[in-house]
Amino acid sequence: MTSHALQTRRSLLKASAALALTPAALWMKAAHAQAYPSGPVSMMVPYPAGGPSDLSARILSGPIGDSLGAKVVVENLGGATGTIAASKVLNAKADGGVFFQGTQNELILPPLTNRAVRYQPDAFESVQPITVTHLVLLVRSGLPVNTTDDFLKLAGQRDASASLTYGTVGVGSLYHLITEYLGKVAQVPFTHVPYSGTAPVIQDLAGGQIDFSIMPFQASMLEMIKSGRFKAIAVLSKNKPAVLAHLPSISDTPALADFEYASYAGYYVKKGTPAAVKEALNKAIGHALEDKAVIAKLEADGRNVSARMSLEDAAAAYAREIAKYKEMIRVTGYVQAG
Repeated sequence: MTSHALQTRRSLLKASAALALTPAALWMKAAHAQAYPSGPVSMMVPYPAGGPSDLSARILSGPIGDSLGAKVVVENLGGATGTIAASKVLNAKADGGVFFQGTQNELILPPLTNRAVRYQPDAFESVQPITVTHLVLLVRSGLPVNTTDDFLKLAGQRDASASLTYGTVGVGSLYHLITEYLGKVAQVPFTHVPYSGTAPVIQDLAGGQIDFSIMPFQASMLEMIKSGRFKAIAVLSKNKPAVLAHLPSISDTPALADFEYASYAGYYVKKGTPAAVKEALNKAIGHALEDKAVIAKLEADGRNVSARMSLEDAAAAYAREIAKYKEMIRVTGYVQAG
């Protein structure tokens, strides 16, 4: 056989070997792309167990895990207005092994108002909004008020040294800033008492240690209201769910006609998480939000369930929220020294 023939044969053998390996290479590449999730996934909830955020997590974690084909483990980590939990997510790898259940209360307000917080809102990327939670004005049972007008009148009769006290999940939280803004709009003083989560606020409100609180509504409050543990005065939104239809909107009071707020929750990942991982989470969460049993449970607790959306739409919605609160902070001038 000539040298040229040998070279030709070798070339053909190499080409055949390369072609034979191509399907295997493609299979390995596909398997790598489908590796997420390779094990249990953590859902980080920035508040202790028992509150409304935790309830949403418990409702959604199972269906999301079923769609992902992996166990989703709810991890509760309260404190510092949710920034401890947020920071833990940011300190983890950007691989989808942990994702964050957050609102403007942890993702947007703390980094924009507290110089001690070491991340900015764009350190997270939105995967899918999940719910709109309505906020309610609750007062202790012994406070001699039954309407928003009564409440504002009583608050106006107090000076700063004897002002009504209110509890929230932390300094710089959505509920803290809303209540401070309420005081400015109504021109009445309030005294803030921060807590590490929703459950202890409810406990002290029921015990009479604080006068009132603006809080995210949850259905478990209804029995406490019925039994006289505390009173519900108003809802901070006009588009109320059926379970809150019996309560007036705070904006029905002429002095607070434009006072409307709600809490928008969603799932987020650390910036830089691979697109394939975000797409897998987006698909699984979106599928869970279309589950009739999930919708029924979330709506029964007074939430509106968010529509399924693309990653691009989720990112755009998050950008709008950031811009909204940047403007609010600019107008109020609220910033902590850190």
